[in-house]
Amino acid sequence: MANQLSNVSSPYLLQHANNTVKWYPWGKKFTRGKTMLRKIPHLSGIYQIGCASNGKIYIGSAVDMHDRCEHHRSSLRRRDHRNAHLQAAWDKYGEENFEFIVLELAEPIDLLLVEQKWLDQTKSFDREIGFNIYSSAYSPGDVNAQIWKGFIDPEGNEVTIKNLYAFCRQNRLDFPSMHRLAKGESKLKSYKGWSHKNSPRQRDYKKTYSGFNDPNGKPVEPITNLAAFCRENNLGKAHMVAVAHGRLYSHKGWTFQNDRQRLDIKTYTRFIDPNGNRITITNLQAFCRENNLNTIHMRDLISGKRKSHKGWRWDEK
Repeated sequence: MANQLSNVSSPYLLQHANNTVKWYPWGKKFTRGKTMLRKIPHLSGIYQIGCASNGKIYIGSAVDMHDRCEHHRSSLRRRDHRNAHLQAAWDKYGEENFEFIVLELAEPIDLLLVEQKWLDQTKSFDREIGFNIYSSAYSPGDVNAQIWKGFIDPEGNEVTIKNLYAFCRQNRLDFPSMHRLAKGESKLKSYKGWSHKNSPRQRDYKKTYSGFNDPNGKPVEPITNLAAFCRENNLGKAHMVAVAHGRLYSHKGWTFQNDRQRLDIKTYTRFIDPNGNRITITNLQAFCRENNLNTIHMRDLISGKRKSHKGWRWDEK
């Protein structure tokens, strides 16, 4: 593939985030075919899709580059990609002639600015050079810069958005998913808690769950909008719903006041702590949470798959 980035001065690009520094080689080529996305990270930044047969490239940005590139590949495989030029090349030369490359890591708020730098530098919007349709990262077409009404945020509030494309970049949302909601074309009733009045499937945003107990066994106030509650507390919504409906007894220590009884509470008397003392443990899962231990590794001690875990052992006698 012709190198469109030969005028880049440094062989590495730097990301500063949360007082950390990460290095990433620009132009790093990843495995093609079925595993072409294996090393694309779930990080915010600028990526490139290149065709080895004609040397043309496509520049894009995403809060999650792996998910965005996966969406590109899926659309291209289905032959319904929104970029007709990229789709035509994919159909002509085949998937094996395409590669995905990480160009630069960037904070979500800086994505459009950094993407514009790469568009200006590579000229990938020039039909002789690349597949990009628009020369601007900020407003790729009038349709994306218009005012969008009817969105409903995860809290159930109606929101008006100006420039949906930029809004999605800055709020870690996937533009195609939000666009499909607004057009009434989504097969899902919501995306990350967001919905739209045009969505064909609507849900009750005011559903309240009463009866949850926190990991300490204390009842909590009724929870309205379980999805938002789970996001804020690092819980899985599907698991919490299963707990509420009695399909699971607990999730990360959370339980529900229903008829479901825990069947796996056992007492273990043969654990040896790091100081060599024999310890009796009832409810191994809760004990591991409280003592920063891995439940699976502790069970591996019992089965003999592991000899020790953080100094803990199992007495075979």
